[in-house]
Amino acid sequence: MQIKQIPEDFKVEELIDLDLNENGAQTYFWLIKTNWTTGKAVSTIAQRCHTSIRRFKFAGNKDRNAVTKQAVSAFKIPPEQLKRLMIKDIEIDAIGKGDTPISLGTLKGNKFEIVVRDLKKTEKPKKIDKFPNYFGEQRFGYGNTHLVGKEILKGNLEEAVRLILTYSEGSNEETEKARKFAVKNWGNWNDIIIKFPKYMNLEKSVLNWLISHPTDYGGALRVIPKTMRKMYVHAYQSEIWNSALKKCVKDLKGNPDLPIPGTNTKLGKDKFSKTMALILKKEKITLQDFSAKRIPELASEGTTRKAFVKPKNFEIGELEKDELNKGKYKIKLFFELEKGAYATELINALFK
Repeated sequence: MQIKQIPEDFKVEELIDLDLNENGAQTYFWLIKTNWTTGKAVSTIAQRCHTSIRRFKFAGNKDRNAVTKQAVSAFKIPPEQLKRLMIKDIEIDAIGKGDTPISLGTLKGNKFEIVVRDLKKTEKPKKIDKFPNYFGEQRFGYGNTHLVGKEILKGNLEEAVRLILTYSEGSNEETEKARKFAVKNWGNWNDIIIKFPKYMNLEKSVLNWLISHPTDYGGALRVIPKTMRKMYVHAYQSEIWNSALKKCVKDLKGNPDLPIPGTNTKLGKDKFSKTMALILKKEKITLQDFSAKRIPELASEGTTRKAFVKPKNFEIGELEKDELNKGKYKIKLFFELEKGAYATELINALFK
């Protein structure tokens, strides 16, 4: 089974709720992109408009290796200026104007059209009406993101920086060499930065800070954009929650709200809470550690998440010959998911 073999195999469109006002200061538009991250696409649009990226807001990041359609707001940017932009693999469609910048609250869900490839003739999706609401791979970003989050929560800031600079799994040859050099020459920041290629912007920003402030690992972490720093902690919370759900999923009745760990989380005597408590104990992490005392702006109070998701308007196409994989088959899936749910987890459940 394969998904995202080509970007056109994975199409996603936001379902949004906007109040339009033709005299509003916010210009709303659809950003339709292929082979772009949301952040890079929006920053490129801002550059072409000769303005700050801070004027642009969106509900969340969409996959790079996909065809995605999401709403973006631009503060006091004329629609005509946006329409004139010509950027490869980016299309801009006007929506209208309004008073409020787009945020996560604007998003109601996502609509998907996905091609699953490389199937045997006997591999057909199961019929399901719900699936476990695991956090998907997009939540975790780069491979060791959750481990960075754990070290931040424990106050081991040097170790968090070490993981960011030296983790090499999945790296290309040039990047892997640079990271291995950093392992062997830890602390020699001037020597290390020379080895890191120009495109490793985040790592080079961290290293530049360490050159000026050799042991200020908290400052080094703070040169990373706050949204990304928060992702480290969120990824660790998600890893803990996923692990607890996997151990309990067969025993859950109905669709309970399950706690995501944080400083205000109350763990009860139910199986999920007991399982999470055991996982945290094994990890040597307490709920109060989520105050992130050494970088308090990353503190998390915790919240809850539904155990299961029910896809809406779910349709399964016919099994067809796969033109990209000789002798194999493909199938097309259509569905809608509430915000925060992951299409990849539905697909995993369908073909389990």
